[in-house]
Amino acid sequence: MRPITAILLCGSCILALEGGRAEAAPGLPAFSHQRAELFAKCSGRLAALASHQRSMRLDDAGENDRLRAEFDMLLEAVLPDAYDQGVPSGQEDRWRSQGWSEIAGHLANQLYSFDAGIADYARQAAEVSIARCRDLVLAPTT
Repeated sequence: MRPITAILLCGSCILALEGGRAEAAPGLPAFSHQRAELFAKCSGRLAALASHQRSMRLDDAGENDRLRAEFDMLLEAVLPDAYDQGVPSGQEDRWRSQGWSEIAGHLANQLYSFDAGIADYARQAAEVSIARCRDLVLAPTT
């Protein structure tokens, strides 16, 4: 990927235009190491969701895999600064694994729990986690 493309994409993620006024996107951390963690975890979450959807032959797998690739690109853009801020090499893989495990655990509870309350909680928790990630890169339509 060309560096200018990553910078522009990251910039578009950071700024949401609302009524001609630039504002920080909701929930986006100020420091590169925090953004790197968020982007890596979202990448892992979306990868787990897309993998599950492919296994169930659901149509949304391609869209979620595309979003995962966007988070990987955003991560790539902020990673050099995150390393400068003290993030150890390879930490992004651990963050991705955390995101993957989070969603995989929720999906397992949702699908296999004998307790309807646990299954419902898992469904809601997965939806909230994925929605938080989607809200960072997808502008709401009005």
